[in-house]
Amino acid sequence: MPGEIILQNPFWSHEVIPSRKQLKSALHKTPFFKPLKYIAAIFGRSTYPLPFSHIEPAAPFLNRAIARIGNLPITERNTNNFYSYFSEIWDQGYESELNEQYSSYLPFLRTLPEGQFLDIGCGAGEFIYYLNQNHICAEGVDQDTQEVERATRRGLSVCCASAESHLRESRKKYSGISLLEVIEHISPDIVSPLLSIIFEKLMPGGAVLIETINIKHPLAFHSFYTDPTHQRPVPSDLLVFMLQWHGFVDAQVIYTNPLAFSLSEAKDPTRAYFNYAVFAKKPGH
Repeated sequence: MPGEIILQNPFWSHEVIPSRKQLKSALHKTPFFKPLKYIAAIFGRSTYPLPFSHIEPAAPFLNRAIARIGNLPITERNTNNFYSYFSEIWDQGYESELNEQYSSYLPFLRTLPEGQFLDIGCGAGEFIYYLNQNHICAEGVDQDTQEVERATRRGLSVCCASAESHLRESRKKYSGISLLEVIEHISPDIVSPLLSIIFEKLMPGGAVLIETINIKHPLAFHSFYTDPTHQRPVPSDLLVFMLQWHGFVDAQVIYTNPLAFSLSEAKDPTRAYFNYAVFAKKPGH
């Protein structure tokens, strides 16, 4: 009938409500506070009273990057140096957050056998520097020439190559291999072969550490598609299974960067943390 409203609500059966009076009556059956959400959805209104429009200044992203890296004339800006600048757009305090995140992994890395550690997609070498400061001998590989130059200027051992070619050409066996915020940049058809090579190049008892965005978090997709080089998000269940498929054992999921918007999220770590990482080992002898 014209003017009827169809409610689809877990607390109601699907039914046709022919008038707002009946809608109001039906809402009384809903737990306290829940009606606000459904009224907002039905009538297209915000739960809270807000002005029709809102304006605020855009963040000075490029200026932040220039302060860290240096200025670059517009005529010299191209795809080769875009990502170096894009990776430095964050506000002050980001570096300390990175170190806090890295410190969450340190107890796991302390369990690795003695040997060389490799950071794939190392960028400017932040994680390599952290590992070296904590007495873990580390090197890195990245395809971005600008990022590799930044890392080498810091005195870090980094080479410019693809992860696959570097691993195939290297004669080393690594104690650990990391991909921090890297797997989402890789084409899905390359992920499985790369995990296979990583497993092969680890020494017995070595481990892989893979960090990415937790897509169960409410803000995950906004953040994910902010980066134009992201390919596809990787759910934790899929990543764990893929690692197990390639022979890794004792997988641990490490959630970091808490950002909960509700009590229910705070009670569920799989939704309350913005990032997750999987630490998994190659079986020892």
